[in-house]
Amino acid sequence: MFARFLKRLSRDLRGVGALEFALCAPVFMMLVFGIVQFGWTQHEFSSIRFAMERASRSLMINPNTTQSQLQTLVNGYLQGTTKTTVTVALSSATTAQGKIATVSTNYTAVFGAPQLASFSIPYNVTINVPLR
Repeated sequence: MFARFLKRLSRDLRGVGALEFALCAPVFMMLVFGIVQFGWTQHEFSSIRFAMERASRSLMINPNTTQSQLQTLVNGYLQGTTKTTVTVALSSATTAQGKIATVSTNYTAVFGAPQLASFSIPYNVTINVPLR
């Protein structure tokens, strides 16, 4: 009798789809959320680069721009795009080609996928601006 029950149970396919979904769904969801998190991290990097480029253009137009003004410009450009605040460094040097200002920032993004360890991705932006 028990053997007949096992034979009937082995041919019963009800619930197989639910079991397959239960096994595959967590892996698929981790993959999807990891891709979204990575995309958001790349968006932050791109936004920081764009904000630095815009601030360095204003430095090119007005060479008397200070580091704190550049800091305000960059964080203002990032206001609507990311929740990121970056620190901007400004230095200038005179070379054979003329005076060149270097605008740089360092940013570390924390990338984490669900159920996995998170890790940091350092991002450095350095832009050289010729001054008149």
